[in-house]
Amino acid sequence: MNKDLRIQLPLWTIAFCILLMPLTFSLVQLIDLMIHNFDAFFVVNGTGTSLNWGLMSIQLFMVSILLLLSFNILFYRRYRKHNKENPSEKLYFFVFYQPGEILEDDEMLQQVSKNATKKVYILFANALPILAFLMVIPLHRSVFIMAILLVIIFQNLLFYNEINQYYSGNYTFGNKGKKTDQELSKVNKRVVRGIAIVCLIIVALSIGRIAQIHSNSQSILPQMEACMDEGGTAVVESGSIWSLTKFTCE
Repeated sequence: MNKDLRIQLPLWTIAFCILLMPLTFSLVQLIDLMIHNFDAFFVVNGTGTSLNWGLMSIQLFMVSILLLLSFNILFYRRYRKHNKENPSEKLYFFVFYQPGEILEDDEMLQQVSKNATKKVYILFANALPILAFLMVIPLHRSVFIMAILLVIIFQNLLFYNEINQYYSGNYTFGNKGKKTDQELSKVNKRVVRGIAIVCLIIVALSIGRIAQIHSNSQSILPQMEACMDEGGTAVVESGSIWSLTKFTCE
């Protein structure tokens, strides 16, 4: 029964999210280049101009596309095979009212799916406020995309672990609620401690970076005055909110 695609579906989703990470990262980098430095896409060779294939973001994008295409072909074959072998338990690509991994073949599976859904809900109840807090900090948007994909990965791991325990014979329905609450309480304490440590690190790094930016901007002022006194032109280049201001005298 472990070969049932409905049970393996969370693992396929996890693999898909992992493959999406380099693709989304490269896309964000390419869009930033397109907006802020479009000339970086091209290389001038004498009188000709060609696409700059040496850009890491372009190479990563091409490799990610090939990996995703290969993954989708493998999944589609597995999907067709499952539907042919299980006409009464077909899976569909687009189902909005109920994901394919939620199993309700009998009352026991309904209870297992209910417990798994409860754990996933607890995960989201804790993860979403953290994501909201991260968005207050002016981090690069690719960080938020990676964080969302990580939450989806953990969601599917929780669900798969619950269903897999049932089919491997290690699932108990007795005092599952109390046992689960105790386990979740221990996990929550660890998660809170981990969140606190991560938040402190982020705050410390942010304060350090802001101090560095302030110090850099203050040091530029006397350089600008000296440049103008010598009859030069002061050119100040600023990037993103977290980048240091660059000064040149022309």
